[in-house]
Amino acid sequence: MNDSRTAVTPPLRALLVYHFFHPDDVVSARLFSDLAVGLGARGWDVTALTSVRSWAAPTRRYAQHETWQGVRIERVSRPSWDQRRPSHRLLNSAWLLGAWLRRSRGLGPFDAMVLGSDPAFAPLLFLPLRHIWPNSVLAHWCFDVYPEVIAADGGGRGSRALVPVARAMMGAAYARCDAIVDLGPRMRERLSEYSTPATRETLVPWALTEPDATSSTADPGIRRLLFGDATLGLLYSGTLGRAHDFTSFLELARASRARNGNVIAFTFSSRGHGLQELCRNLRSEDSNVRLVPFSTEADLEARLISADIHLLSLRRDWSGLVVPSKFFGALAVGRPVLYSGPGDSDVARWIRDLGVGWNVHPDPLETVRLLEQLAGSRTQLERAQSRARSAYYAHFRKDVTLSRWDLLLRTLVQRRRQCAIPNFFSSASTKAI
Repeated sequence: MNDSRTAVTPPLRALLVYHFFHPDDVVSARLFSDLAVGLGARGWDVTALTSVRSWAAPTRRYAQHETWQGVRIERVSRPSWDQRRPSHRLLNSAWLLGAWLRRSRGLGPFDAMVLGSDPAFAPLLFLPLRHIWPNSVLAHWCFDVYPEVIAADGGGRGSRALVPVARAMMGAAYARCDAIVDLGPRMRERLSEYSTPATRETLVPWALTEPDATSSTADPGIRRLLFGDATLGLLYSGTLGRAHDFTSFLELARASRARNGNVIAFTFSSRGHGLQELCRNLRSEDSNVRLVPFSTEADLEARLISADIHLLSLRRDWSGLVVPSKFFGALAVGRPVLYSGPGDSDVARWIRDLGVGWNVHPDPLETVRLLEQLAGSRTQLERAQSRARSAYYAHFRKDVTLSRWDLLLRTLVQRRRQCAIPNFFSSASTKAI
């Protein structure tokens, strides 16, 4: 008797592994959470493997098992080590990789696994997983290039001495990847220093908020809170961390105040260790520099729209090692960026190629004259804002990037299936032996 029923093909299974995940509000956690939901909406069965600890409040613990928007979340325990101490960060990495390896073996196998770069040296997890799941796609979404960021951060003599060994280990891990996904052309160049047959792809971090063009009018109350009566408002919104520098912006603010008083205002809505350093460097006469509390996600869009221009910085040694996500947030709300950093970085290249901002000139007065020109010409400023919005929606918007993730993983899964090999680590294979 013939069975006329149509066989149902089960959905592809994806495992996303990252230090932090929903409900944490740190940008990288939000991006991995968005990726999980986006793949689920495109037909994947998604599991997230993360930690029970909160990013913002390390003593806070989340449930070990949870389902959120169709995504299964599995969290492993870890000690509340101080992530500001290098030794504790390395211990935390070793702990999490071991815990993830144990937990993942009970969850898998998966058709595809996407692993981020937090904690440090996370791709080392690929070394055992390639043997455990020989037919799974292993993809690394690189937000921070290790161990190069350790050298850029100016670690101690012991840390620097370990860099060559760490590079060899990371090279072995990258060799197990099916895909290495970077955040921009300069980062791809840095990662290309490692020889690996992995597919190379650039998939940038999208903005957390993507308002339409009708939402680009600033709220007068928020505008006044951020910039007072200034004609031109420049906003630094986001983490002021080790990769970022505020000194050039402080120089600009002082040069501007000497010429124009408080006509041009510089406002910092930040968190991170650099914020304390900024506070120590402020003077009583810096009347056109303002500090406001870090924005909640609910208020973020209104904050970003209230600025005329967004500030963005990157220290020279960090070029190609990280890509500031605040760049995409600024463009999404139609705001150009004023960038202080190396000219070969990803942001500097996009500014040149897409015309979405300006680089800080070595002579602060040259940049101040540019800002004065923009303050006196709303037409010129609005043209720059229009270019920023158009560039974001043409090249960086979330829906397009999520669809590219879906296509990349499906293509790699199909390729893996065409050359599948027996998995002697699976329970079925063990029984057969």
